Amino acid sequence: MKKFLVIKSCIPTAGRGVNGRTLYEFLKTYAGRRDVQCCDVDDLGSAASFSAEYVFLGLPSKIRAGQLARLRYRHLVLFDLTDDHHLLWDERAQALLRNETKTYLKAWCDERWNYPLHMGVLPIRRHGRLRAAIDLERLRRCLGGKARQRKHDVMFLGGPTGTRPLPEAPTQVSNQRVEWMLELKRQGAHLKLWGGMVNHNVHPGLVKQYGDLSEIFIQNKRTSFWKYYQAMQQSAVALTPEGVAPWTYRHYEAIYAGALVVTSDFRRIRMLVPLPVDNMVHVESGQPLLPAVERALALRREHPELPEENIRFLERHLHHGMYSRKRPELFERFLAQLPGYAA
Repeated sequence: MKKFLVIKSCIPTAGRGVNGRTLYEFLKTYAGRRDVQCCDVDDLGSAASFSAEYVFLGLPSKIRAGQLARLRYRHLVLFDLTDDHHLLWDERAQALLRNETKTYLKAWCDERWNYPLHMGVLPIRRHGRLRAAIDLERLRRCLGGKARQRKHDVMFLGGPTGTRPLPEAPTQVSNQRVEWMLELKRQGAHLKLWGGMVNHNVHPGLVKQYGDLSEIFIQNKRTSFWKYYQAMQQSAVALTPEGVAPWTYRHYEAIYAGALVVTSDFRRIRMLVPLPVDNMVHVESGQPLLPAVERALALRREHPELPEENIRFLERHLHHGMYSRKRPELFERFLAQLPGYAA
């Protein structure tokens, strides 16, 4: 019997960050190849048998009762790596699975959720290019390189994602990214800004709500990761507004690049790799951005040690930005969420 079996979700266009490969690679990193297996739902109909102490079933899933019956496991755990705020736990899935498990993992958890399940958090995809950037910076500093000059006050680069209906006006939409960039452009002329919006496929509701948005878009067709990361290294503050989901890779990338983070309110959000929430400036929905940016700039002047402190905070669970056996506490943190686990 394997220790872990990951059954990938049934989303045809999903990449490895969503379909379950990220979870599979994470488990392999800590438990080793021999104890971990990965398959598709369609594989369950073959003559091969599958058994594991823990079976992770990706949602949405087209698994049928007969396929589930052929699985051998001690614990079934549901997981969903989409950015949907709602559970992918439809009526058919509930009828089949509700007596099998009460554990559901997502990339993030919000303490305001009241789902009738035990909610836990998943590993998110880690990119090798981030590790390369971190290692290059460490090498540069070892060779006597000076601290990065922060020639930009604030930076952001991203698309206008994250449209949501407003409770008081359901026909209108709210977008924190758009609102922040408009505020910077119209009221933050005293700040040195790098970046802007990319991707001109603007939701019609945004145009109706905010009017012409051309002023916040940049003309670059595509910006490489290296240019983007270098801009973070040269910025005092990086913005991480909410998109489709409250979390973003920018939280981690900005910290490793030495920028202070101004974020959508993250104080009630939980991730597998915790963020240094107390050293981030949080902006509640509907609140202005500029006071938060000014507060972050002042915080950086008054406490120049904070960027390095934030990096050390992440490195308690990551090794040069990556999952590693050198940081076993993270795996223990993951396992502690699972049913039947005893440290």
